[in-house]
Amino acid sequence: MTPWLIALAGLPASGKSTIARELARALPGALLDKDVIRAALFAPGDIEYSPVQDDFCMEIMLQAARYLSAKGRHVLLDGRPFSKRYQVERLAAFARDNRLPLKLIEAVCPDDVVRARLEQDIDQGTHPARNRTYAMYLQVKAQAEPITLPRLVIDTTRPLEELVT
Repeated sequence: MTPWLIALAGLPASGKSTIARELARALPGALLDKDVIRAALFAPGDIEYSPVQDDFCMEIMLQAARYLSAKGRHVLLDGRPFSKRYQVERLAAFARDNRLPLKLIEAVCPDDVVRARLEQDIDQGTHPARNRTYAMYLQVKAQAEPITLPRLVIDTTRPLEELVT
């Protein structure tokens, strides 16, 4: 079977990581998380959450995806909202150039759910990205460009088992 490149898109705290983890188990597939990779590559003082650093981490993820897919593994990309047209275009070009079927899944949920998830992450210190606040979410949302590629849009307030199926 040809391995798939599965990219989880969606605003911060929309549920991308939860879905990605479960899909990686169910397929099975290799999960590459931008926030985990950033934390592994950079010392805390060098983490800047800038677009340049985000793009650099994404390119590392794509190199890893190339390697893993060549070994026949499905690869799931997590941690990037794909909220800018150039990010989606780069993803599509990578999939095309590497002859990988691209499966794009966009996670969505209401703002009040996002706020609650972000507050819980901050209270528990469970998310590797330390810049995740509701204000940051609103900024990313206001600047987001629509995704024009075919995609599956999922409402992450629905039961996880149902979404994975």
